[in-house]
Amino acid sequence: MSDVIYLRPIAPPATAEDVYEASQHSGGCFDLHRVEWAHSFLAADGGRMMCWYRAPDAESVRLALRQLGSDMDAVDSCSLIGDEGMDKPDVSGVNAIAEVSFDRPFPADNGGWLQRFKARLLEETGATFVLGFLSASCSRMVCLFQAGDTDSLHSALEALDLPADAIWRCSLVTPGAATTQVP
Repeated sequence: MSDVIYLRPIAPPATAEDVYEASQHSGGCFDLHRVEWAHSFLAADGGRMMCWYRAPDAESVRLALRQLGSDMDAVDSCSLIGDEGMDKPDVSGVNAIAEVSFDRPFPADNGGWLQRFKARLLEETGATFVLGFLSASCSRMVCLFQAGDTDSLHSALEALDLPADAIWRCSLVTPGAATTQVP
């Protein structure tokens, strides 16, 4: 199974309950295309969301979402960064997301980059890098954090040569749960 993310604006803004309710109507399409909803992360203002799916490929997710009437502009197959081979990384404490774009493909395997990044980030901001999603083209990464505030996270990412396109507070929306987990 592949990891696939769907990153999109939401208008009008949604609540966690809205996301959960909508997910209850997607089961048939997801089952048909063998798409498993892993988690979603809803922006604090309800205006943005990242959904994480596991599926045979990104096209399976696109087909299921298209049948549900969703926009397909931001569906990407991804490699997980920082999961250390875990089947289901613990994302329960995630409360911030950073979206980063690269002019050149990002070298995901560059000799200890992640360990240096995590140590410096923790030292400079107290934030913890939980998991990253690097697009198949290596031109975009979405990073999940446990962070105190987004301003210091933004500054730290710039200092680490990872200027973020956007950083936003979020809450976790988990499949099978009627409420979100708010760190």
